[in-house]
Amino acid sequence: MSKKIDRFQLLLDLAERKRKEMERLLGESQQRVAQAEAGLRQLKQYQLEYQQQFQQAGRSGLSSGGIQTYQAFISKVSATTLQQEQALKQSQAQLEQVEIHWRQAMAHHKAMQKLLDKAVDEQRKLDDKRLQQELDERSQHTRPNFI
Repeated sequence: MSKKIDRFQLLLDLAERKRKEMERLLGESQQRVAQAEAGLRQLKQYQLEYQQQFQQAGRSGLSSGGIQTYQAFISKVSATTLQQEQALKQSQAQLEQVEIHWRQAMAHHKAMQKLLDKAVDEQRKLDDKRLQQELDERSQHTRPNFI
């Protein structure tokens, strides 16, 4: 194998490692977004259920202390929901950045693969040409048997 091919193979190996690392990070980012979305859905569902409980309790009569307790808890759940929405937005923004880097790593890997393939093909053509020249030279130096 020629030095050129060896260098391209090394570059391809490095690009492959980078691509795999970016795929791992992409998976982790996608998982974080999915977890944040699931957490947000749970919080909203919990908030809705608690508000319904508050309304039912209000129909049957609540003390002012009970109303304040319900309202304080609903306020805390609302604040937590807002925090979870912010975390989701941040996770989505990170995912977008990781996707960009992943696409770049994929493109770089493909480019390195094409360069390696081209170098291997050029080397193969060069080897074939040398072999043909050697065969031509041998055929010129051999004497025919009928002489």
